[in-house]
Amino acid sequence: MVRRYGDPVHVRPEGPETVAGEEPPASFLWRGRLYVVRAVLGHWRERRAWWTEQAARAVHGDDAGPAAAPALSDEREVWRVEAGCGRSAGLGVYDLCHDPDRSWSLLRVGD
Repeated sequence: MVRRYGDPVHVRPEGPETVAGEEPPASFLWRGRLYVVRAVLGHWRERRAWWTEQAARAVHGDDAGPAAAPALSDEREVWRVEAGCGRSAGLGVYDLCHDPDRSWSLLRVGD
């Protein structure tokens, strides 16, 4: 089962972060708990749904759709990781998102 979130998280990358979101996460803090990344399962870039934002609707109308290309800054990095919270807790699959504004959030959790 996959649950969707939009919660902010604090992520510590594996190495010194040279380019935003380019270093794999080593651990992250979510809802007061520290999760240690055991494996990186995937890494990709995706475009945000820019056409649903208020500014796009104001310019293009309420029926603005994906026909127009979003700006490069609308891309975000997504890291799918396997992580656990402590030795006795089971592992889960987490999608961590690094937005262009340099903030991190938790998108999805899979059991």
